[in-house]
Amino acid sequence: MVSNMELFQREIVLLPFPFDDLTKAKTRPALIVSSDEFNKISRTVIVVEITSNLKSGFQEYNVIIEDNNVRRYPKTKPIIPSIVKPYVIFAVNKRLIIKKIGALEEDKFKEVIEKLKRALNIL
Repeated sequence: MVSNMELFQREIVLLPFPFDDLTKAKTRPALIVSSDEFNKISRTVIVVEITSNLKSGFQEYNVIIEDNNVRRYPKTKPIIPSIVKPYVIFAVNKRLIIKKIGALEEDKFKEVIEKLKRALNIL
């Protein structure tokens, strides 16, 4: 688990991500969407789901990412083609974060935020 490590917006992390019925959790990647300011003062970060199931969810809201969209940190494996699901949002205690994988490039992150705004009807 990552302890006392700073976490930043746009970072992709591994964590026990809960199923939508909250009965179980599966270790999977997630994208931090909360602001750096929020991340500094809070015990939690706000994340959205990432999955390699490219047919999953609502295609019109998904954002496809590939390894070349991520600035990977040392000793991390390449990212397989995946989708970010901006509409699957969760706040997680920082202590539950297992590993930092890298940071999503800014243009792709903006696309995630635009799809999130669309899902929430915030224009």
